[in-house]
Amino acid sequence: MSTWKQLKNNERLRGIYEKRLEIIKLIREFFWREGFVETETPIAVALPGQEPELSPVPVTLHDEKGGARQFYLQTSPEFAMKKLLAAGFEKIFQICKCFRDRESFGGLHNPEFTMIEWYRANATYKDIMDDAERLFQSVGGALDMRTVVWNGHSVDIAGAWDRKTMKQVWQEQVGVNFDDYLTQSAMVALVRERGYTAVDDEQYEDAFYKIFLNEIEPKLGIERPVFLYEYPASMASLSRACGHDPRYAERFELYIGGLELANAFGELTDAQEQKNRLEADRAKREAAGKATYPVDPDFIAALTAGIPQTGGIALGVDRMIMLFTGATDINEVIFGSAQDQTG
Repeated sequence: MSTWKQLKNNERLRGIYEKRLEIIKLIREFFWREGFVETETPIAVALPGQEPELSPVPVTLHDEKGGARQFYLQTSPEFAMKKLLAAGFEKIFQICKCFRDRESFGGLHNPEFTMIEWYRANATYKDIMDDAERLFQSVGGALDMRTVVWNGHSVDIAGAWDRKTMKQVWQEQVGVNFDDYLTQSAMVALVRERGYTAVDDEQYEDAFYKIFLNEIEPKLGIERPVFLYEYPASMASLSRACGHDPRYAERFELYIGGLELANAFGELTDAQEQKNRLEADRAKREAAGKATYPVDPDFIAALTAGIPQTGGIALGVDRMIMLFTGATDINEVIFGSAQDQTG
């Protein structure tokens, strides 16, 4: 059935869509009250990011004479927003559409989805944790919701939220000192010890997630939301290293009821280090047989010009709406998703 017919005839889906519009309005109002400036940057970019696990969507645009130029639909507005930081903006947010090829249609994923990203100059990634907690509590308060339900778990969002290090949760859930498993060979050995299959040259991140997704993630944020922070430095190419231990990075993710909602960094601002890391990510893409792109020179130039210490985050709006509406499939909260455009 066409999406507009569903909204007309299905009271539940219509209610979800109406609440979606209200939640997006509440998000904007929160950031306006907090003194953030709403920004707008291009969706079609000439040079996408280098994340090894993502697949940008290529689009070809033509000028009036038929000349073709290759662009890519953004996987994130991150690079463009950091250029705004270099231009002197200090507290910025953006609600926008992002696109990632080779994603499933439904469940928790859709190739087209809505993201909110915000950045605060002269702030730490722990300040961004504070922002995220206040955002959810502000929206929940306006909707008169102290709890949200996900996967059968009623999660208290109105009270204090948890903050746990990656090392802490691996000790709690797997019973190991994570310091001992920061190398590829050690992680592969642990994966095999836990009963999973891994090849000798398996990428560290792939091996990591075989344990993390099965034994740790489903247990995160069950009673109250949790910020999981200090990821291995090898899994955070856009993040500063932790001052107390450079083997770890100033990266966190937000989990509610076992659902991952946001990814955040204490942003790396050293231009040369950032270029080196992006080149390393590009090499990983090439080794995996994925399309590769030049590193965006304008992004490196912006970092060279200088941006202050900054905290930033990308939060999935559709997943946030799922929590506040009780939807169990992302297609229920996206009007006219690609899967539904069948006429």
